[in-house]
Amino acid sequence: MLRPASHLHDTDLAAPHHLLLGPDTHGVTRYAGEVAGAARAPVVRDVALLVPGAAVHLHLTDRLLGREPGEAADTVERLARRVRLTVTLHDVPQPTDGPVFAARAEAYGRIVRASHAWATNSWHEHALVDRWSATGARGTVIPLPVPVAPGRPGRPAPSAAAGGAVDPEPVVGVFGFVYPGKGHRQVVRAVAALRRAGTMASVRILGDAAPGHADEVDGLVRTARDRGVPVEVTGRVPEDDLVRALRGVAVGVTAHRNVSASGSLNSWIAAGRRPLVRDGSYAREMAALRPGTLSLFDDSTLVPRLDAVLRRPTSTWTAPDADLGPRIEDTAAAYRAWWASVG
Repeated sequence: MLRPASHLHDTDLAAPHHLLLGPDTHGVTRYAGEVAGAARAPVVRDVALLVPGAAVHLHLTDRLLGREPGEAADTVERLARRVRLTVTLHDVPQPTDGPVFAARAEAYGRIVRASHAWATNSWHEHALVDRWSATGARGTVIPLPVPVAPGRPGRPAPSAAAGGAVDPEPVVGVFGFVYPGKGHRQVVRAVAALRRAGTMASVRILGDAAPGHADEVDGLVRTARDRGVPVEVTGRVPEDDLVRALRGVAVGVTAHRNVSASGSLNSWIAAGRRPLVRDGSYAREMAALRPGTLSLFDDSTLVPRLDAVLRRPTSTWTAPDADLGPRIEDTAAAYRAWWASVG
């Protein structure tokens, strides 16, 4: 629950005011509210309510602040001239962004240089920012927390309890918005290969098209049909149904190529699942942070890895004693310590 702004003229708050921009349905805005609540920080939704010179923290992605990356940088620069601004950067620009990469990188560089201090959610992102921000100030890294899911993590679904055999019709799940580069088509191709080899698997897309990418869902369904792969697109999964949905597939796959920090990966882990995750610096960082909570694959190994885990269903679940930290309380404590250090 988001806390309303209060006592805006206090100057001795342990946590800065949190400026929340955008709808609560947006992942970055929702996460900002969760951090604010755990850190006992007041929430502000209207820039006009900010006291000049006050300490303010902003979780941002450029798409929340403007239609073009430069507009987002303009917004942050104006804000930073008015308050003492710290920021957490989400959706950090990467070369795989394509034609928009240069504009996004320039905008994020301006944001970093305008801010008093900055943070990312992974060292992978930190290194990217360092590479193109041209700032002498180093940021900090505070990983995304794993949410607490109901039930005991690692509890197998009934179909996986016996172990050692492939379900009659195993479902391969991909969670999150559908957009180019998210890996859905690669998963469909991999399942087509499994079916040719005799494993009659199907694909379940747990999510809907990202804004502006409805055609991607249509193309994905056509690709699956052409390859003889049954595919189900659930649309947006309500929050109350998410854990059940993630526990209701044989195996989860996180296959997107352009990864900064992944809330969808954390959702799989929170549900007690051990998904297959495309190898990369971020995936390796998360594998080291939470041993035993994910399995890596690359383009040449997805099919055999899928085949292997479907034959060992228990391997798609985390152990009951797996360390799933940090939790939101740990994240809030890390933020409070960082805000104090940059005071």
